This record gives sequence, structure tokens and C-alpha cells, in this order.
Amino acid sequence: MVNKKESNIGRIREHFLRELEQVGYAGVLGVASFGTVHRELMPVQGRRLEELCGDQFQVYMERGSVICIGLAYPGHVIGCIGAESGGVPDKNTWNVYARAYREMNGVLNMISMKIADRFGGVAVPATIGGLTKKVENVNEYDEMTISHRVVAENAGLGWRGRNELIINQEYGCALRFASVITSLPLPCSEKLPFMCGGCEACLEVCSFLKNKRMLRDYRENCRRFINALGLEEEVCGKCILACLRQSIFKDQFRLPSLTDRQGVGLH
Repeated sequence: MVNKKESNIGRIREHFLRELEQVGYAGVLGVASFGTVHRELMPVQGRRLEELCGDQFQVYMERGSVICIGLAYPGHVIGCIGAESGGVPDKNTWNVYARAYREMNGVLNMISMKIADRFGGVAVPATIGGLTKKVENVNEYDEMTISHRVVAENAGLGWRGRNELIINQEYGCALRFASVITSLPLPCSEKLPFMCGGCEACLEVCSFLKNKRMLRDYRENCRRFINALGLEEEVCGKCILACLRQSIFKDQFRLPSLTDRQGVGLH
């Protein structure tokens, strides 16, 4: 006999699968304990989470969970990262990735709101953009958002890689995430162990990541580099490409192609 938690997550997965089929993306879905997520967020982000929950915060602390949904980038999009022409960045090609980032954020926000409306809860949108030039330091950005990486990690969707991104066993770190806070009884997953081993592919293409322990805040260096890069969205992606094409898992990762985006399934 299927228990209530399994029945609930089954219904949510079916709904998510239908949404994926409509938008033509491959995706992942997992569930984390609300209390664990709240505890592991930065203090400033924990307070932001409390604001989002309003007077339901204590209810979520007692029996809540956070559904994490992710979309995988199509393979051709990742191939556009770091494109060059004549030894200089080819921004027209690189912007294919930037536009996909924007599109996927919109799709994630739409699906997370639908899940929240149908099953009850609060949608937490994909990480907002357009702020790197509006803040003087990356730390100002922390209070404006919730880390979906913390949610995804605790939802068992991947481990935290050396590039600080979530590494999924099928899609690598080529994923965008959004979340839904709910009090619906759901089975929660646990973190996966660190699996990068001795691989440092992402570090070899980014001096900020490679030297992050020596920098005051490597994220601020990253913010400034992204501003200088001047793409249509606040992205870079070089460490994502390196993880997919040069890491020890390069033969294991598989991103959806243009031809199989329609009718893709849930993983």
C-alpha cells in the first residue's frame, strides 16, 4: 500500500512531467527538509526565507519541505560557452547560452508557480539576474535571494562540486533550479557524497575558483568578470563547460539535444 508521502510525491512528479513535455526540456525533481534548508542557508538568506513564508514559517519548520525542480540545458547551448573567433570572444555565439539562461529562468518560474498553486505552497523563483551592475559587492546580492543550490543539494539532486555548483549524475552542473515551499507530507532525500575525486577540470579554466581560498571573496571577482564580459545576461559558464567536456565524468554526462527536447522525461 502506497503511503501518503509517496502518493503526494507521485502526483507532483506526474504534474512536473506533463509540464516538461509541454516546454520540451529535460528535468529533475527532489525534496529537501525545510528545517535543514533553513539551517544551512546563510543567516541573511535564512531571514529572507522567513519573510517569504510569512505567518506560515513555524508550520513549515515543524513539518514542511522544499521541492526543488531543475531544467537541463540542451547540449548545443553549453557548446556555445566560451566561443571565440580570431582569438577573441565570439559574443554572438556565447549569447546563445545567455539567452537560454533567461528562457529557462522564465520556464522554471512558471512551473514552480503552477506547482505551488496546485499543491499548496510558496514558489521561490529562479535566481534573479540584472543585479551585478546594481550592487557594489556580491554580498549585497545574498539578502535578495534564496540559494537553490542548498535546496538541490539537500534534495539529493547532486553533490556540491569544486566549482560550487550542484553536480548531477546525468546532467553535470548544466542545470537551473527553482523551488517550492510546502507543508504537504513528502519524503525527503539526503545529500549525496562528494564525488569529484581528484578532478579539477573546472579549476583549470577559472583562476578565481582555483585560487578561491586565497581570495577575500572569489564570488566578487566572478561578479566583476561577468560585468566586464558584457553578455546579454549575467553569465559566464566556463566551469560548466569544463565539467561536462573535460572532467572525469565526461563520458557519463548526457545533455538533451535539439532533436530529443520534445517529450523528454523526468530524471
